[in-house]
Amino acid sequence: MEPQVLEIAPTRRDRRTGGAQWFIRMLSLWLLVCASAYAGEGDARRIAVMDPGHVEILQALGAGGELALMPEDPSFRQSLLDVTRYRRLPTPEGLLAAGTTLVIGGNPGRDAPILARAESLSIESHMVSRERPALERIRRIAELVDRQAEAEILIETIQARYADAARVVAANDASPRVLHVSSSGAGTTGAVTAAGRSTAAHGLIERAGGINVGARAGLERYQSLTAEGVIAMAPQAVLVSDLELSALGGRDGIWRQVPGLAHTPASRHERLIVLPHAAVKFDAVASGDATLALARALATDVTDASP
Repeated sequence: MEPQVLEIAPTRRDRRTGGAQWFIRMLSLWLLVCASAYAGEGDARRIAVMDPGHVEILQALGAGGELALMPEDPSFRQSLLDVTRYRRLPTPEGLLAAGTTLVIGGNPGRDAPILARAESLSIESHMVSRERPALERIRRIAELVDRQAEAEILIETIQARYADAARVVAANDASPRVLHVSSSGAGTTGAVTAAGRSTAAHGLIERAGGINVGARAGLERYQSLTAEGVIAMAPQAVLVSDLELSALGGRDGIWRQVPGLAHTPASRHERLIVLPHAAVKFDAVASGDATLALARALATDVTDASP
């Protein structure tokens, strides 16, 4: 079963008529949704989510069945197949067509306009910034969907993994230099990018006792790489998502495909760490397990690597 992908946008005819047809379509949908709401008060909550990490949290809290719209992401290729996916942010018409009752944003700069439009349609809307720590996001999203008890169980598990990771880090005197490279960090540009500050990978690397060389080099979010920049960063280990490894050249080819990587300590010692895509990109439900796994990998595989 293939998930439905939502593509809703004004037609050429709508644009030629100055938006009149678009307004009529919007009004018709609005009246239809109002009629449905009036006839079916107490119907199940229908959630539109702007960030894939929030999808993972809702699923872990047992609220996956309430999802109506979610971003397309490779982590969910085999799950939540009955939820409509979107490639671009949904329009107000898309929210209404899905019967949305709650919108949860994740990127303040990008998602604020759609949240404002949803509120103008009397759809409950909240911003839960993806830059907030995982435990804060889990608690806040749990409050929005009345799953506080489930959240505390999940948080307890994550905190236990954090504690285990902290013990591993404390026993390791070194702070390995880590570079997270991505084949998709810059959206659809196709460029190989590195993670800087304001990314899930940055928090993950720091909790695991490493130094994010992308952030040290002044990168913000995901930015394209140059050979000179990679060589100057001198990473001792490279972190990649399992779902992006192939696009980066695979375990053997990555050292040649990423500019400059062949001339780093990581390449000389073949220090490549592969973690699940969600663990690297979301820093959400898998935050604890990912932190522990990376801390162990850095402690056992990288401490002897030198420039």
